[in-house]
Amino acid sequence: MDFLRKYFYSQLTPQEEAQVQNWLIEHSDDRQVQDALLIIMSEMQEDDKVKSSKAYQDVCNRLGLKPRKPFRKIGRWTIMIATCLILPVLGAFISGKLFAPEQAEWLELKVPYGQTEELILADGTHLHLNAGSRITYPTIFSGQERRIFIEGEVFAEVAQNPEKPFYIASGDVNVKVLGTTFNLKAYSNTDCVELLLLEGKVQMDITAQNRTKQLMVHNGEMLQYDRKSGEIDLKDFNPLRYKGFHENGSIHFFNLSLNDITSDLERLFGSKIVLLDESLSDTRYFAWFTNNENLDQILESINVDGRMKFDRRDGVIYISKCK
Repeated sequence: MDFLRKYFYSQLTPQEEAQVQNWLIEHSDDRQVQDALLIIMSEMQEDDKVKSSKAYQDVCNRLGLKPRKPFRKIGRWTIMIATCLILPVLGAFISGKLFAPEQAEWLELKVPYGQTEELILADGTHLHLNAGSRITYPTIFSGQERRIFIEGEVFAEVAQNPEKPFYIASGDVNVKVLGTTFNLKAYSNTDCVELLLLEGKVQMDITAQNRTKQLMVHNGEMLQYDRKSGEIDLKDFNPLRYKGFHENGSIHFFNLSLNDITSDLERLFGSKIVLLDESLSDTRYFAWFTNNENLDQILESINVDGRMKFDRRDGVIYISKCK
C-alpha cells in the first residue's frame, strides 16, 4: 500500500506513476484496493489537512479534473464518494476515454468562383476542392466511420484506414472508400454526377425515385450518372493520362452536355454564361484542356464545328445557334 500513498503524494517518478495507474485500472473493482484507498485518504486527512488538500489538488490535476471546493471536514462517506469518483475517472483517463469522447466540431468551407482550395482532414486525407464547391467536415473523426458532405467537385487522396471507412455524401449519391485516389464531381445544379477512380476501389450508392442503386467502381473506371435521364454509364479510362483540376488548371469534359459545360465554366472563370437557344443545351462534347487555357480558348475549341455564336454584353457571354 506504500506505493499508493506515494502516488497520492506525488512522490513517484512518471514511469512509476504510469505503473500505478495501470495497476489501478486492472484492480479497480477489487474490494481490497478500494479499502486501501479509503485508509490512505483517511490518513491524509488526519495527518495534515494542508497536505491532504494539496494531494487532492495534485490528483485532480493529473486526472484532468476540476477540483471541488475545499472541504472542511471529511467523513467516511465523503471519502468513499471521493474514492468511487477517482477510480473510474482514473481508468477512463488512462484508456483515453475521460468522461465523454471529444466532440467533433463541424466546419464548412465554400470555394468562391474562379478559385480552388486545398484541405487536409484530421485523418490525413488530402482534398482539392474546385471552384464553387462546398464541404462540411468534422474537426475529428470520433466514431466508427469518417464522413464528410460535399456539393461540388473534389479530388481526394483518402488516408487508408480499413477499420474506419470513409464516406462522401453529396445529395443523391454516397461514396464509400477504404483508401483510394479519385475525382468526384457532383454539383447540385448540373445533371451529370461523375466519379473517376485513379487508384483503389469505391462503392457508390445512387438514390433516385426512392430507390438506391449500389455500384462498385474499380481502378481505371469512370462512372457517370445522369440525374435527368437516370442513366448510369460505367467505362474505362487511362489514369496515367488523367490530370486533376488542381494540376495546372486541367479541365475535362467527358461526353458532357453543353448545359453542364457552361455551368462548369461559370464556376471556373467567374463569368456569367447564358444559352439563348435551348436546342444547344443537350449537345454533348468531349474535350480536354491541360495547358491552363483561358475561357475564350475553351469556347472556341468546343465550337470547332461553328454551330455556335458568342456575344459579350455587360460582362455576360450569350451563346446562340448560328443560322
